[in-house]
Amino acid sequence: MIIRKTLMAASVAALMLGTAMSAQACFTVIVGKDASSTGEIIIGHNEDNDRRILMSQYWVPAATHKKGEMIEYEPTAAKIPQVTKTLGYWWTQTLAPEGYSFSDGFFNEAGVLITSNNCGDTVEKDEKVKNGGIGYGIRRITAERAHTAREAVQIAIELVEKYGYTHEGRTYTFADHNEAWQMAILRGHRYLARKVKDNEVAFLANSYSLTNVDLNDKENVIASPDLVEHAIKIGTYKPAKAGDYSDFNFREAYQPDRRRAADWNKQRVQTFMKIMTGEMIEDHNAIPQSIVPKDKVTPWDVQKIMRAQSDQVDRSVTGWHLYDLRDIGNIDTHDSVVFKLAKDPLLTVTWRSNARPYETAFVPAFPLAKPALAQAFMSPAVGTRAQFHATPEQMSFSLDKNVFTFVLAEQFLDWMPSLREDVIDAIEEYEERKAEELGAVEARAKSLAAIDKDRAVEFMHNFNVLNYNEALGAASKVLMKANKQDIVIMKDKLSLSDEKGTVDVVLLSQKDFDATKLDQSVTEFGSAWSDGEDELNRHRAKPVKVVFRDVDGDGLKDAVITFPVKGAVATTFQDVNTELFLFTKVDGKPVAAFDTVKIVK
Repeated sequence: MIIRKTLMAASVAALMLGTAMSAQACFTVIVGKDASSTGEIIIGHNEDNDRRILMSQYWVPAATHKKGEMIEYEPTAAKIPQVTKTLGYWWTQTLAPEGYSFSDGFFNEAGVLITSNNCGDTVEKDEKVKNGGIGYGIRRITAERAHTAREAVQIAIELVEKYGYTHEGRTYTFADHNEAWQMAILRGHRYLARKVKDNEVAFLANSYSLTNVDLNDKENVIASPDLVEHAIKIGTYKPAKAGDYSDFNFREAYQPDRRRAADWNKQRVQTFMKIMTGEMIEDHNAIPQSIVPKDKVTPWDVQKIMRAQSDQVDRSVTGWHLYDLRDIGNIDTHDSVVFKLAKDPLLTVTWRSNARPYETAFVPAFPLAKPALAQAFMSPAVGTRAQFHATPEQMSFSLDKNVFTFVLAEQFLDWMPSLREDVIDAIEEYEERKAEELGAVEARAKSLAAIDKDRAVEFMHNFNVLNYNEALGAASKVLMKANKQDIVIMKDKLSLSDEKGTVDVVLLSQKDFDATKLDQSVTEFGSAWSDGEDELNRHRAKPVKVVFRDVDGDGLKDAVITFPVKGAVATTFQDVNTELFLFTKVDGKPVAAFDTVKIVK
């Protein structure tokens, strides 16, 4: 509840900081059609990003473009000629204050899926690009133009060869109903693409997973012409036998071992392997690029993987259940999705969480029947302009933006274990019910499509809308149940440059809630989003003083807690109207509450 208006004057937003950032983490699972229980390729992807992230789902319609039209995304990137006709597509936007080049997901009307994983920290840091190079354009241009996964790979190759890639390293997944490809791209003009075998399950966190590939298999492997020779030249690969490159290992040649050894990479792939094989592989370099599963893999198996928790994480360390990247479904998983790619793209089914999958249900939908309008708070055109030029108003808190209902619910839940367990039980019941219902829904959609495609699309779109509304209602109930206490930030504005100032935050007592029993030792105030290192915001302010007095005149003593402004504004952004949380315990029980304030320079 936001009640400062009754105690203090409120404020509005204006301009924003803007320095480019890139996402640090993600996790992807690719199930070949012969390894799948349905005979269809299944893709699971977690989008993990730090700090303030607002997720939206759009439908971008097919379009005809004028001759001479140029594509412009990042202000510094190359301007690329547009083609005459582009495909329609479902667009998952990752809106960040500074703009994200490497996080959005796409599924187009031809049935081509595009997503990627950060594989930075490579040996290629200084390779040159042309005219600013290409970054965001890889994913969006392939979504607009590719009719198959293989064509998407070829389009990406042409763009990389012509302009050069701006990021240090990523692995893209391009998939359709027939085949799935992993394409590792390095800064500059080099790449390696491999088709995932039909009987395999491929997986990766945030280091290159491609190892020994058959470079002579031109049908299933595509490499930049000098990939091996360049590694030899820079000293990262030496063949055991001169001229014989069969022992070439891409990830060892182009990425330092420290990236694979990092606990937030190693533990996530270990968790995957343990789920899929029952084994714990200690040596990160012994973890393969793919496995052949003993049993057929279902979409629900993939959902289990995407929300999986590492058994190597001590949950008692911080008080929060999720506090870093070692879980597959972690503190920064803002969007998790599982695709079952049908031969008829219209009948493709997705299951998407609207926040962290550990604390949010996977909601089924037909992506080509378009998302509910309520899944975005801007039009696709406005969202496109905002991608690298988001305004403070667009990034500001408002429950009229449905994304905040899901985000607030998860931020409360992570501090409230008893409520979280109830929610997880409810999620399990919901997902079991939806799984039982889905077969009949798919059959109805297929029958309608055989008679009248437009009527089928209407039926499937209504299915999408009703499911989203149900998920939003569930998140609203969680939020209303969790958000029982009120705080008041006793300032209109907080400054990012205030190094020494303080701010009073009032935790109000109620008839059945005694704020004077607050435990100062576990009390924190500030942003509930993660920090710039993809971990729990450890910069949140700690109390410097607590006094108890009746602030609102109801005869009950309230807790007036004084915090340093510096910690309160950590990981926030200039001119954004921002929700700040108080996390504490009162009478031994976890309590969370929030209020909003304008952040200024």
